[in-house]
Amino acid sequence: MKKNVVWWIGVKNEKYSEKYGGWDWLDISRRTWEYWCERHGVEFVSFEKPIEEDLTKFRINWQKAIFVFDELDRRKIDYDQIWLIDGMTMIKWDAPNVFDMTDHKFTAWRDTDNLGWIYNSIVGYKNFFNGYEFNKQKYFSSGAIIFNEKHKKIFKSFKELYYDNVDKFVELQDKIVRKGTEQTPLNYWLQINNVEINLDLPFSYKLSHIHRKEMFNHNWQLNDDKTPFFIKYGHLWSFTGLPKYQRTEIMKQIWNLVKSNYSKELPVDSILDEVQHKDVAKYTTSKILKKDVLEYFGDSFKDKNLLELGCCQGDTTRVYSYLFDKVYAVERDDDNLEKAKVKCIARSNVEFLKRDVYVDDFNYPMVDVVVIDAGHTYNHVKSDITRVVSYYNKPIIIIDDYGQVDGEIKRAVNESIEELNLKVEKYIGEKKGFVTANGKVFVDREGVILSVN
Repeated sequence: MKKNVVWWIGVKNEKYSEKYGGWDWLDISRRTWEYWCERHGVEFVSFEKPIEEDLTKFRINWQKAIFVFDELDRRKIDYDQIWLIDGMTMIKWDAPNVFDMTDHKFTAWRDTDNLGWIYNSIVGYKNFFNGYEFNKQKYFSSGAIIFNEKHKKIFKSFKELYYDNVDKFVELQDKIVRKGTEQTPLNYWLQINNVEINLDLPFSYKLSHIHRKEMFNHNWQLNDDKTPFFIKYGHLWSFTGLPKYQRTEIMKQIWNLVKSNYSKELPVDSILDEVQHKDVAKYTTSKILKKDVLEYFGDSFKDKNLLELGCCQGDTTRVYSYLFDKVYAVERDDDNLEKAKVKCIARSNVEFLKRDVYVDDFNYPMVDVVVIDAGHTYNHVKSDITRVVSYYNKPIIIIDDYGQVDGEIKRAVNESIEELNLKVEKYIGEKKGFVTANGKVFVDREGVILSVN
């Protein structure tokens, strides 16, 4: 079966080790990409040993492009789409699968970080390409490009172009143009050969020159959230434009900040530390309930979706975002909704829906798990369970406040178990006698997870 492939460039040329401050940054990059590939069923293929040993005539930037198909064929990899990615990048742990967004076209991101450099490079190579009038609006970065098997011919011809003119290219890049290596020639070659290029994907998948965009900073107005902008809004972080010797130190600092997210085991304690709990905030669930949910679902629901009926201020919503591919969080109160959005701003897989569960039509995306935490009366909960069971195909149901003091939710749940042939999978959260932030005392377990027989 053909697979999507990440072609990761990680050649360590010891000749330049001091110039680049060592090669630890490549090891950091690799960890993020291996994690992301495993999560999305993508094959990680590293390019770490040059094909041509003469790195003056055959710079790594050239080799990564002209040998990509040769190497994939040599390694007997049955590829579909290929994401060529430089080792100076890190991919965010929860970045969505970009292969689903390409329309199976050659996909790249416009390079607009240094327009003077780009202009001079285009002009510098113009004579080599016989005066071709290059469309500058379509100039892209070659550090992150996606292509597929139908582009094999164009890459093969690009390889032939280089071998036929290798000395001229070396002279251009080292003595005449002195603006990059293969990037501008590849841009020319694709335009000359009328290759359709998709340049419409968000820049969040190729966030470069981060320091110049001041995205190492955070929003000082959000006292409880000091997450840097590039982590909040970027899916792929490219550490370009920095002094090369600083790359290792900067990427190490970032890795130490985010590395718990790349663990195959959920970083339960750090996730719980990000949010508030019921002993100090009456509007959310307890720390024990959140921990029980994290341990119950673990890594086995990463490809599933969840609907949360009643997200309140988003504390438990943020926890759910670590467990599921997509979280749909429903809330009717404007103030709660705004606070929830702030709390989950760094979690890109959460979509908020402003609706009243009991007034608006029960028309929600198809999901695998549903949280019932909206109205807390007997009638509300009984109605919610009935609608969820009839609307979805054997969903897993999470009930909050099962043990609240008046017993209304417990009665609704227990009756539904009998009437709708439900099964108790696990009681979760605090036990009988737990005192909430507003002084109420549970008469039974805080919550329960149900399944449909």
